Amino acid sequence: MRAAVACVIALGTLAPCVGCERSASPTTRASRPNPDAKPSRPAAAEESAPKSMTYKLVGQVRRVDPGSGTVSIHHEEIPGVMGAMTMPFTLKDRTILDDLHPGDEVVGTLRVEWDRATVQDYELVDLVVTRPAPAPATVAPEGSGSGGKLGQIRPAPRRLEPGEMVPDFTMTTQEGRTLALSELRGKVVVLTFIYTRCPLPDFCPLMDRKFKELAGKVDAMPGRAAQVRLLSVSFDPEHDTPEVLRKHAQVQGARPPLWTFAVAPHDELAKVAGPLGLMYGPRPDEIIHNLSTSVIDPEGRLARLEVGASGKRWQPSDLLKAVNALIVHPAG
Repeated sequence: MRAAVACVIALGTLAPCVGCERSASPTTRASRPNPDAKPSRPAAAEESAPKSMTYKLVGQVRRVDPGSGTVSIHHEEIPGVMGAMTMPFTLKDRTILDDLHPGDEVVGTLRVEWDRATVQDYELVDLVVTRPAPAPATVAPEGSGSGGKLGQIRPAPRRLEPGEMVPDFTMTTQEGRTLALSELRGKVVVLTFIYTRCPLPDFCPLMDRKFKELAGKVDAMPGRAAQVRLLSVSFDPEHDTPEVLRKHAQVQGARPPLWTFAVAPHDELAKVAGPLGLMYGPRPDEIIHNLSTSVIDPEGRLARLEVGASGKRWQPSDLLKAVNALIVHPAG
């Protein structure tokens, strides 16, 4: 994860609030702030109260403007100080901006210096990125001959709709065999993307657990396993070699041909990542990514896509129903 970022706000009055958003709970309404106002003093703070007070700030980065040295953060309500809103903070150390990206979830401490009913000084310190925003899919440039090395970042293509053909791509299985997705025509394919070093238990390890359960359900009914293939494809070719995948598969209990782990170079992944909603990109200690699981019918068309928030919520029993509906049963 990204290291903690110590962020100090420029002293003085708050910068004008650009695009402030109102956010109120069903029982508490957050009033629209005065653009030129400073944080209001808590009602409970009397003249004898300590001069310096600190408040926890939790929010999400909305905009980073290196030119003005500001970062706009949509933060939650700070009880007794201000309601939930999006507001810009001017940073003294502009190098901090290089470590902030729109979509990053952050936590920091807002330190306010009070003099009677007036804010004399304030600063945001100990700003930590608790969850970086997913990076766009990273692909190798065309014609680079890079052999799958990381290359330029391109906008993701349009996401597929059910009934559309899933692009073909080539991968290497845990057994070291080259496999094209198109070779699985005639089978129902359940495809997800992972990497074995993923440290987040509710991401790749969660997909491993769900696929293990799904594989067990498929294998429990005679004749069905022969018509279904589960693929866990790694987007970390720099680390996830067939040998690494084979050991990982043994730990997970994955047995080909029903459930296979594979890895694809970035230029091959680029053919399918965007259409299936996959976003991933390297950071110093991990690969930031979202979740994408798809069900592909025997003709190679997309039948179901779970991506983003739903990428975590799908249940093996629910996906099994989608798989069963696509299995071709012999006539008569």
